[in-house]
Amino acid sequence: MVTINLTFNNFSALPILRDFLGRFDKNYEYTTRGIFRRKIPPICPICDNSMVHNGYNSYTKQGLGEINIGRYKCTNCGNTEEEDHSFWEDLKTLIFDSFNDFFQLLRYHNVSYDGISAIMDFIYPRSRSTILREFNKQMEQENLPKLENIRIVHYDEQHPKEGRCQKYRLTILDARTQQPLADELFDDKSSETIKKFLEDNLDTSEPVFMVTDFDPRYPEILKEVFGEKLVHQYCLMHLNKLIVSDFPRKTTIEQELLKYRLLNIFYNRESEIKFLEELQSEELITIGNEKKHKEWIKYAKKEFDEFRHKLKLKRRRNRENLPLHSLEKSKNNFDELMKQIRTYDEVIQKRLWMINKHWLNLTLFHYLPGAPATNNPIESYYSKSLKTDSKKQFRTDNGIENQIKLTKMKRSNLFKKPEKSLIELFRLFIPFEF
Repeated sequence: MVTINLTFNNFSALPILRDFLGRFDKNYEYTTRGIFRRKIPPICPICDNSMVHNGYNSYTKQGLGEINIGRYKCTNCGNTEEEDHSFWEDLKTLIFDSFNDFFQLLRYHNVSYDGISAIMDFIYPRSRSTILREFNKQMEQENLPKLENIRIVHYDEQHPKEGRCQKYRLTILDARTQQPLADELFDDKSSETIKKFLEDNLDTSEPVFMVTDFDPRYPEILKEVFGEKLVHQYCLMHLNKLIVSDFPRKTTIEQELLKYRLLNIFYNRESEIKFLEELQSEELITIGNEKKHKEWIKYAKKEFDEFRHKLKLKRRRNRENLPLHSLEKSKNNFDELMKQIRTYDEVIQKRLWMINKHWLNLTLFHYLPGAPATNNPIESYYSKSLKTDSKKQFRTDNGIENQIKLTKMKRSNLFKKPEKSLIELFRLFIPFEF
């Protein structure tokens, strides 16, 4: 083992030096002056004569420390050599790789590059441009598991009655073929019933992309059945129904505008918003006169309903669905609403926080080509197969690509948990402090 010569100043660093230099044999030494070299200088590779010690070269990393690497000189031919210092580079790589993993985690949680730089000022200062460069370099090297063979299915429940007895209809629909994979009636819909139904009708060892409504039991149930193989998408149609239910049946134009701003998070409702903004400017003129305002709002709401109906008919003629926003546009729309969240009623604040909490599960369809965003196919299947049932409803160049990739990494459990904390890594540099 390498010989380590200590002083009173670095005596406490013996465990670190022993672990760090333990790869070297007894032919090496670490002197009291902090020089790492061979005890007996090597043979000159040019003339095969013995070399002599010839001082050292210092390698410094600002803010971390300094290491002195021994030099050798041949007295015969004058050739100079330096001891291998790759271990010092490995030590620096260890801490900077940990920083890069830290940057990934912060970017996943939408911390800006300026924000990360401000945080790093408390740890080890790194500029915004350095963080951006290292983050992009790291993301280019990440390899994600392919999901070509993932099965895409819809899952939902219906509550028909058999005579006076309540029944529960559980259904799994294949998203690609639009055909039911399983459709059965049960006397209850307990967690164990749902688990057994899923296990009997789906291969739980294979990846599955499943669309469901917002039943709070589903995440735990599906996690137990599929584990890490699950990609769980919440139905955006059910989200829109929840948003509409948060507003009174008779809304003011201001409330209607806010409602459509929420509906505009994922679906393109720009035309309706523009129309409502024009109505809102007219409403300000009449709002001082209660009687006049009451008559005006009836007319305005009727005009808006006709406008919506025309848009719907146009989509039907063109065989178009209501268009979805891109992930970046959805995030921008949501962020704009969150900036003013304190000005909204409590029920709207709760809805926005709910969307924030489940953002990943609401946007997973963006990451898998052809994946559905709603449970509309299974709702259509229900309406056709059991019509009499009354069912209860409930910006940068590659910034967005990297954000998508981060989400995939999170879903695939590819975020690295540090083997050592940053404090432990900084301690490794104690023997080499300036």
